[in-house]
Amino acid sequence: MKNTSYLIVLILLFSCNNSEKKQTNENTNYSIDTHGITVAWTAYKFTDKVGVKGVFDDFEFKTEDKIGSIETLLETTIISIKAESVNSKSEIRDEKLRDIFFKIFNTKKIKGEILEASTGKGVLALNMNNTTNEIAYNYNLKADTLIIKTNLDLLNWKAEKALDTLNKVCYDLHKGTDGISKLWPDVSVVIKIPVTQN
Repeated sequence: MKNTSYLIVLILLFSCNNSEKKQTNENTNYSIDTHGITVAWTAYKFTDKVGVKGVFDDFEFKTEDKIGSIETLLETTIISIKAESVNSKSEIRDEKLRDIFFKIFNTKKIKGEILEASTGKGVLALNMNNTTNEIAYNYNLKADTLIIKTNLDLLNWKAEKALDTLNKVCYDLHKGTDGISKLWPDVSVVIKIPVTQN
């Protein structure tokens, strides 16, 4: 009987601690440092799906609320990225991405609008190639940085022709140890946003 009572007390205490933590998070306000934001991407080549990393250097980040909870700030966020600012630290590769992929993909700007944000998950509307799709994303707060992660399948934005053309131009560069040239339509995106607790 003693053990049962002890377990009940522990469960109640644990439940109270969780409720308090959730309430504290919801009531905490933050502000965003737009100058420190980074937009990183990882594309994939080879059958083994090896990552090629890069960033976008030029983008505009807007949020209606200057101060609020993480969810409040996210749900008023719009981002517009200049495709020509793609930067993989290889000018030869970047030139091909700008002049071949994005040109055929008919995308000068990548536009994203966050529609929902709740308990680490959300939905955003992403526009490329005159096509808008709603996709899921995850977010978490690590120290003083809000991290947003999502994965894209470029075929959902009708990128077949752009991908095929780029892969033909870079045929040997996309050839793995198995001798197969492969450029995946998948892209991982990570946005890091510095925040300050108010």
